[in-house]
Amino acid sequence: MKNTLIRQHSGEFLLLLATISAALGWLFSKNAIAELPPVAFISLRFSIATLLFLPFAIPQLKALNQTQCKHAIWVGLSFCLYLFFWVLGVKYTNELGKGAFLLSLAMLAAPLIAWLIYKERPIRRFWLALPVAIIGMYLLAYGKAQSGFALDSLFFLLTALWAAIQFVLNSRYAQSIPVLALTTIQLAMVGISSGIYSFFFEDFPSVVSSITWLWLALSISIGTNIRFLLQTWGQKESDLGNGALIMILEPVWTLLLSVVFMAEHLSVLKISGMGLILTALIIYRLKISK
Repeated sequence: MKNTLIRQHSGEFLLLLATISAALGWLFSKNAIAELPPVAFISLRFSIATLLFLPFAIPQLKALNQTQCKHAIWVGLSFCLYLFFWVLGVKYTNELGKGAFLLSLAMLAAPLIAWLIYKERPIRRFWLALPVAIIGMYLLAYGKAQSGFALDSLFFLLTALWAAIQFVLNSRYAQSIPVLALTTIQLAMVGISSGIYSFFFEDFPSVVSSITWLWLALSISIGTNIRFLLQTWGQKESDLGNGALIMILEPVWTLLLSVVFMAEHLSVLKISGMGLILTALIIYRLKISK
């Protein structure tokens, strides 16, 4: 009975571990880009992660057909834009918790993207959750900027848009593409494209401290390889709705880490915004109606 229950919910458990790894990745990345150029950091992080996966992924990669390769590349391209906006948001913020909650709006944007691309109409309770999320986004994103969104908030909202697209595509194609092959192609696309951008538009420092290399190593091993393998595998074993529910926990873990390690201030406005976003996500997943 116990083993059957574990097998039935293996996807959800894998996604839970992925959210913890992702939250740690926020902290590791913020420390790494204190010295490293942000896009160069992304290139190094995902290129090395690709090389770590590659020896194990070669058999699956060789078995892919042309259609599977094309789909994996599409997922990788959306992932490139997602990471580009994300790392700029991390660079310009000292409030990782706020950024993570804004990024969690991707879970509500995902049904809209699926409706637009695949004609999958959102369930009724989505429309109940959406206005709550919008109010929470407004309170959280405005923050201290009285005349408009803060720069980091704009980057995180753009990240949320592309994260939603990437989540929908990944959930769709993970069903037909081997996990390791799909993950490796995604990471490779990010490493190559961000490396090209960094080569032309960023200056790499002549000296980088050993602690920064340590943060990079942790970002690669825990925040990248382990996180994305768990997430892709978890999405393969669970449906889009259950995956979206589990991913709610990522901003919670990130907020706790940011408060403990970065002394992030929790104002009434910020708490209210976070609370409304979390409430919207929970409303969306409560099975009170079809």
